Formats: sequence, structure tokens, C-alpha cells
Amino acid sequence: MAEPRAPIRRLATARAISVTGSQVAMIALTFQIYEVTGSAVWVSAVFLATFAMLGVMTPVGGWLGDSFDRRTIMILSDIGAAIVFAGLVFAHEPWLLIALALLATLCEAPFLPASQAAIPNLAGDEDLAWANGLVSQAFSLGITVGPLVGGVLVGAVGANLAFGINAVSFLVSAVLVWSVRGRFQERRDRAAGAAPSVPFTEGVRVVLRSRLLVLVIAAEVVAFSVVGWSMVADAPLAKLFEAGSIGFAALISTWGAGMLVGSWAAGRWMGERPIEVKVMLVGMAVDGVMIALMGLSPLFVLVLVVSVLGGAASGFVNVARQLLLQRAVVDRLRSRVFAVAELVATASFILGLASAGPAIEAFGVREAYVLSGVVFVVGGLVLLPLVRRPPPRPDATPAAAPPAA
Repeated sequence: MAEPRAPIRRLATARAISVTGSQVAMIALTFQIYEVTGSAVWVSAVFLATFAMLGVMTPVGGWLGDSFDRRTIMILSDIGAAIVFAGLVFAHEPWLLIALALLATLCEAPFLPASQAAIPNLAGDEDLAWANGLVSQAFSLGITVGPLVGGVLVGAVGANLAFGINAVSFLVSAVLVWSVRGRFQERRDRAAGAAPSVPFTEGVRVVLRSRLLVLVIAAEVVAFSVVGWSMVADAPLAKLFEAGSIGFAALISTWGAGMLVGSWAAGRWMGERPIEVKVMLVGMAVDGVMIALMGLSPLFVLVLVVSVLGGAASGFVNVARQLLLQRAVVDRLRSRVFAVAELVATASFILGLASAGPAIEAFGVREAYVLSGVVFVVGGLVLLPLVRRPPPRPDATPAAAPPAA
């Protein structure tokens, strides 16, 4: 089984390298902006602007992934991001740093929906759970290691070199994707009329026709609507426990470490069993409880333990969610549906980030965690109708089929 799995291993390695580099660059960008301006408002502007650009460009990235060769789109996306981050090495003005960060986000946007949609073609259904688990592990590794590496690099050699390292990481990712041998999408015989062109917005229509897709996305909208409160509260919580910057970094890294373990376990345990909905529901419920317990914990070491457990549940949720979306949609529309899901989730998350500051000021740091956790559990409960009346198996999902040509 080693050789057939090689394409996914290379794709996962590319993902781990690029995510780690992106986390290093985000730490560097945040530090550089704050050092130049001394203003938290400018730092907030970086996050909101990049997330907004990601939301705008994700549907375009999904359309590109369904309309053109996904492998080529991923390679060009990596190369474009590498060029922009190389330019950040020489940028110093705050407005130029933010402008280049937006341009880098624009270049990165097509990679995710194209890579998510390509996994079923590269892995096959028998290895799909394992493949999603491995790619999720790669992402988790990146967000665990990246902030720590970024903090060390910025402190030791400065932000500019960190931008350069990220540029190299994208080039390495592009080479790895180029080296993958396998089908990134189904072959389409246009001459025979087997792959008629579809509208740019077809992904939205596919989602609206599918009960499964609507409920999965609705669950994420509810859960993500205030989860940003707990993320913004991480630094104040570390200060509350007098844990300092090391404690703040530990909050992020322990969650990422838990995700790494959870993704590994989910990829090996789930297999081809039709339990994705139950795993996602239970995982979201555990996630929410762990977030709430982080706010209630009397000791910081218990906060870190709970963070690992919450991250592990998040790893299970990520793998189950990927399987649900991949198996519910035909290949020629899969990138677009992933783009719709990511766009809606990102929009909900942005709204939560926008309200996080006033919410923490109004309710308190601990209370923000508890409220965020409770709402996250409610989001998971949105999936209950799918547990009571499960969706059909992937090979019999009429709601995801495209309209007749």
C-alpha cells in the first residue's frame, strides 16, 4: 500500500511546509506592523483585511479548481505567493506591508479548494479517511510549529528573513505538488459532451439542493459565529494566569498538538464506515465543552490539558467534515462546493472576530470562553437531523448531481 499512497504523502508534506511558512510569516508580519506603528489597530487591520480578501477570493479559487487543471492551479498559486513574500522582504511601510499581505492572500486562495477537491481522486475511496487524516495532520503540524519557529526567527534574525523563508517554503511546496504523479480530477471528454460548462455560481446551487451540505455549513456558521471570542481571549487569559508570552504561545501550540493527534487517530479509525456525521457532531460537542472548560479552569496547566483535548476533538471534526463534503459532490463541482463552504465559514468567523473585543470587555475573559464554548455545542446540535435521518451513501447522492446539460 506504500506506493499508491505516495501522492497523498507528497501533497501532505507540501501542505505542512506551506502552512508552517505561512504561520512564520504571519508572526513576522504582526511583529513588523506593530513595531513600526505601535498600534494594535494596525495589527487588527492585518487580520481583518487578509480574512476579507480570503473570503472574496475563495469562490474564484473554487471556480479555477473546477475549470482548469488542479495541479497547475496549485503550482501557480504557490509560485505567486512565493514571489509576493519575496517582495515583503524589502517592504517597510505599514500600508505596503498590508497591501502585499493582501496580494499574497489573493495568490494563496486557489490552493485550498483545489487541493481539497483533488484528494478523492489521488487517494481513492478506500484510503479517503486516511488521506484526509494525513493532510489534516500536516495542517495541524504547521499551526503547531509555525508560531514557535516564527517567534524564534523574528527575535533572532528579524522579520524580513522570516518573509524570505516563507517564500522558499512556497517554492518547495510547488516542487512537491509538481512531483505528484496521479489524477487531480476526473478526465473530462469535452468533445463527447460529457463535461458541459457550468455557471460560476453552480457551487451555491449544489449546496442549496443538498440537505446534508446545508446542515453541515449551517452548523459551522453557528459554531464559528463566536469562536473568535475565545481566540482573542487567549492572550488576556495567559496574562490573567501570569503565564506571559510563553503561556500564550503554549495555548496555540497545545491546541495544534491535539489536532495533530486527533487527525492521525481519525484517519486510521474512521475508514469507509458511514459515521462522518456522528463523528462531526460528537467532536463539535466535545470541542465546545473543552473551550468552555478553558474559561472555568482554576489552574493554567489544566487549561493546557483541556486545550490538547479540544484540539484532538477538532482533528476528528476536520477529517469528518472533509469526508462529508468530498463524498457528497461530483468531482467537476467539488472545488466550487468547498469554496462555498470555506467562504461562509470565513464570513461567520470574521463577524465573530469583529465582536470579540467588545464582548470580552463586556462579559470578561473567562465568560467569553464559556459563551464561545456553549455556542459551539449548539452549532454541533444543528447536525442532529442528519443523525436521525442519515444521508445516502456517496454513490447515491442525487442532491449533489449537476443539472442536466
